[in-house]
Amino acid sequence: MISVRQSIVAVSVLAPELLLGCTEYTTAVDIWSAGCCIAEFLNGYAIFRGIDSSDQMYRIIKIIGIPTRDELREMNSRYTGSVDLTVITFTPRTLRGYLPERTQESALILLEQLLKYKPNERLTCQAALASDFFSELKQHSILLPNKRHLPPLFNFRENELLKTSHLYSTIVPDFIRNNLTDMHDIENHKLTLK
Repeated sequence: MISVRQSIVAVSVLAPELLLGCTEYTTAVDIWSAGCCIAEFLNGYAIFRGIDSSDQMYRIIKIIGIPTRDELREMNSRYTGSVDLTVITFTPRTLRGYLPERTQESALILLEQLLKYKPNERLTCQAALASDFFSELKQHSILLPNKRHLPPLFNFRENELLKTSHLYSTIVPDFIRNNLTDMHDIENHKLTLK
């Protein structure tokens, strides 16, 4: 767990648990922020644009919905009610309603899995990389707009691959996996590259 310091990130990407006063957090906070950034890439602007913590939480609720007591407890077991959720009386729009019409279904699914109230229900980094949203990046023939090849995207360290051995074949494309000596080496913690 990491302790939060004031003003370390923009309010627009703060996870709801931080907005509700949680002072210790895990990487799930960064996963929420990544979801906010992906939504901003798709929209061209921040999906949640609050001016302070209370307004930011209101804007999240407007899209994601009112958190249940259980979700509030998961976000911050010491939550004191500093953001008054009882004044909210609208039906939230779906996340799709805040994204451009051309948004791919895989992007929407990924965002719904990243922008969950309960931190422990958000995807891990590795599971997010296995999302269909990133499948185009796994094609050997994909080029940048300037016709150059992508930079190395799959040069994971051994410990990163070991953490995700169950997702390995989904995250790392065939043309990269074929450069590894043997999938068995990964499972036995002996990753070696050709």
